Amino acid sequence: MSDTLSPRSLLVQDALRQSGISGEIVILPDAASTAALAAAALGVEVGAIANSLVFWSDGEPLLVMTSGAHRVDTTALATRLGRENIVRA
Repeated sequence: MSDTLSPRSLLVQDALRQSGISGEIVILPDAASTAALAAAALGVEVGAIANSLVFWSDGEPLLVMTSGAHRVDTTALATRLGRENIVRA
C-alpha cells in the first residue's frame, strides 16, 4: 500500500517503523469527518480511533489527541494546563 501514500505519509510511516511501531497507514476511500465514520470504515470500535483536535489557547494553537469515544472538556483542560481559555480553532 505504500506506493499510494503521499510523501509526508511515507515520512510518518518511516518514523513510526524506526521507533519500533508496527502497522500501516490506511487511506480511506471516502471522507471520515467523525470518529464514528472512521471507525465504521475501518471496522473497529470508536474508542480505537484517535482524534486530533486543534484549539486556540492564550493566543497559541494547542493540539489535543484523544480517543474517538471521548469529548474534550475545554474548561477542565484549561484548568489542568493553567490556561485562561481554550476554544476550538
